[in-house]
Amino acid sequence: MKIISEINGFILAGGKSSRMGTDKALLMIQDEPLLKRMITIVSPFCKSLGVSGSNAEYSKFNVQLIPDLYIGCGPISGIYSSLNYSNADWNLLVSVDVPFINDELLRLLFSNIGEYDCIIPEHNSGVEPLIGLYNKQTLPVIEKMIKNGEYKLRSLLSKLNTRFVDCNSLVEKFPGLFMNINRMEDFLAI
Repeated sequence: MKIISEINGFILAGGKSSRMGTDKALLMIQDEPLLKRMITIVSPFCKSLGVSGSNAEYSKFNVQLIPDLYIGCGPISGIYSSLNYSNADWNLLVSVDVPFINDELLRLLFSNIGEYDCIIPEHNSGVEPLIGLYNKQTLPVIEKMIKNGEYKLRSLLSKLNTRFVDCNSLVEKFPGLFMNINRMEDFLAI
């Protein structure tokens, strides 16, 4: 079901996976690579879908690969590169390593689109800047931060007109909703 047809989606998969020791996007979750799982979750909500990352193996998933325009800056570079590539005002950006996000969360985020720069989930354990809607108009702010060597996403959110969406009721309903797979222990605990 398409929610808003003029939104592009991007899966952020360009990280080094240094804590995991292997490319997280290619880990098998419920008999499919994690990247394929994320494509399946995100694609119904977007007119087009890209993957922020440059691993040639990702091309087998038939999505546009978006290489980082700034190297060595972490996730902020993937956000910048995706927004720079996009031809849409609003863009759904989701990290590849949150395999249990779902339609209810995405619908909730989409329902908050308004006069904001970005729409980010928050819950009792914190905020989730790598799962959210970002407006392309944020590009100059992001680029300035990168050029100044400032890469922290919380700092970015503080500089933008950010709509934080309370997701505590969703976390109660789906306790693993924001589970992040960073280390092998996280993966083995699934």
